[in-house]
Amino acid sequence: MRERVQTATASANLSAPDDTQRVIVRYADGTTLRGYFSTDEAHGLKNNLSDRVSVRNVAGKVENIEVSDLKAIFFVKTFEGTQNYSEFKVFTHQPSGKGVWVRVHFHDGEVMEGIAPNSLGTFAGKVFSLTPPDPQSNNENVIVAKKCLKGMQILGLASD
Repeated sequence: MRERVQTATASANLSAPDDTQRVIVRYADGTTLRGYFSTDEAHGLKNNLSDRVSVRNVAGKVENIEVSDLKAIFFVKTFEGTQNYSEFKVFTHQPSGKGVWVRVHFHDGEVMEGIAPNSLGTFAGKVFSLTPPDPQSNNENVIVAKKCLKGMQILGLASD
């Protein structure tokens, strides 16, 4: 089993280096990695152009990650999140925006809704991008690995 990379509280509040985004990688085996993901790597992964990505962990070491090992990559505002905030993972009403409104069921029991791009890649690729329903959540975007899904339901189209 992968060793979980811990972050010091002080390092969690540092801004992400230029051209990177703060991420929490959740592996299919339940372990996590906190680090920084380049904008180019994110674009390639979201468009199913790569089977391997690199994340620079908070200690500065580059970790090469096989897409087949992933559950999801969470693009986050901070590494700690908001301690006393209870995030909602489903929409309470028809969402706005553009895309397909989906509910995903992971093998580990987690259920999440979001807006996915209305594109062939969402349905044919190994991963897809999901915008969570809670704008106050620490999660800004999620890349979901389809192999970790028990099911995916299309609930409707989101349109402005």
